[in-house]
Amino acid sequence: MRVLSLFSGVGGFDMGLEAAGMTTVFQCELDKNCRQTLDHHWPDIPKWDDVSTLTGQYILDHCDGVDVVAWGSPCQDLSVAGKRAGLTGERSGLFHQGIRIIKELRELSNGKYPTWSIWENVAGALSSNNGADFGEVLYEMDEAGACFSEWSMLDAQYFGVPQRRRRVFVISCFDSAIASRSPEKILTVGESSGGNSAKGKPSGQSVTTEASESIGTGSEPYLSFYTQFGSNANVFENQSPTLKSSQQSPSVMTPFTASSHAGYSDGVGTLRANGGDLGGGSETLLVHSRPETIKVSEINT
Repeated sequence: MRVLSLFSGVGGFDMGLEAAGMTTVFQCELDKNCRQTLDHHWPDIPKWDDVSTLTGQYILDHCDGVDVVAWGSPCQDLSVAGKRAGLTGERSGLFHQGIRIIKELRELSNGKYPTWSIWENVAGALSSNNGADFGEVLYEMDEAGACFSEWSMLDAQYFGVPQRRRRVFVISCFDSAIASRSPEKILTVGESSGGNSAKGKPSGQSVTTEASESIGTGSEPYLSFYTQFGSNANVFENQSPTLKSSQQSPSVMTPFTASSHAGYSDGVGTLRANGGDLGGGSETLLVHSRPETIKVSEINT
């Protein structure tokens, strides 16, 4: 499958999809430093800088078709850490440029391209503007010609990364024949998924209700510590290791995340590129301890 990558960054989305057997055919990224990384890893792939000036015609003139549009439009105005201007914000509003490009591709190809859209963003996209912004995302996918859209909240900690990092993924299918052959949910690995989006703009309240269900209550298991016996390491979630009389004492590593200046609470925090209370960019403090060896002996009475 041929992938059009919008808001490519350093190509993380592209690498993941290529690992799944897809092929990147076009990339769009404005940041010059990111472009250097893309040029290094994809020197022969056609590229464009400003998504607002990229056209569907230019894309089709430089590749032989687009099956998947993979894009994570800017999150700053949707994130709970920002001013929450939402999809009307200068940066997160670039979502509409991605929709424009999808519509242009479909019009120029008589509905042949693309077949799929994969949109990713921060968890705050679900609650931005009391849920109305996420409703607009689903509505715009419908307006672009999607037969159905399915969404789910995926957390990096369940995919081999020792970090709680939630992201919303929306997968939209534009091919009615494929949609009719796909009765099962696509995103079955998430905590929960939304069903097919109904035609017409969803209300903000209904979307935020679904959002709270997908986000969960916060009681999900998280990486709590490693236990090592000899050279074998095991990962436990919310449980203590079994103490054995014939083994070495467990080596315990417990994470704490920065909750305030010089203050920490249980859990794994978000990794940052620079800064942080710990000085090295990690917001997680790992505390290592090795309890005393417990020896068990039989006492005859």
